[in-house]
Amino acid sequence: MVLLQTMTSEEYKKNHTSFKIIYGFHPSPFGNCLLAVTNTDQAVAYLAFVDGNNEEALMDLKNSWPLSELVDDTANETQKIMRKICSPCAFVDDFLTLLLMGTEFQIKVWESLLRIPKASTMTYEQVALSINKPKAVRAVGNAVMKNKIAYLIPCHRVVGKSGSNKYKWGTKRKESIMTYECESP
Repeated sequence: MVLLQTMTSEEYKKNHTSFKIIYGFHPSPFGNCLLAVTNTDQAVAYLAFVDGNNEEALMDLKNSWPLSELVDDTANETQKIMRKICSPCAFVDDFLTLLLMGTEFQIKVWESLLRIPKASTMTYEQVALSINKPKAVRAVGNAVMKNKIAYLIPCHRVVGKSGSNKYKWGTKRKESIMTYECESP
């Protein structure tokens, strides 16, 4: 089960000193990842695929959480959480908390992505309809691209109306994730 905590940018500015961001680089079934969690409750605050350049990924993490202290912890807590994320039976008997930071609109979009059934897809237009913003298709696409928690917030399940299969981390990876979802319990 996935639990959500949400925070607007304004709330983050007020509360950023109440937690640190612990991060680590780890392998996954879909390539290397950078995982970041809060030190207080181990809520996942960031998960991105990394293709070769760890420094670039780390810079994106710093830009995503600019007011927070970042702590490298590849060998400990983040590794345990990454194992849980990569388990084929992830969250069946356990839960994982996600910390979403964005505008109210972005958070609504990301929450709607969590409702897309595993191994299914929705178009950007369908996502816009699901949040009662039928004319906000482009804004939905923008929010999907700004998702900072890859795989767990399943932006890979969103496709273009014409069937286009774009994905921030590459179409081959998207296809691999969808195949994995279709084959796992």
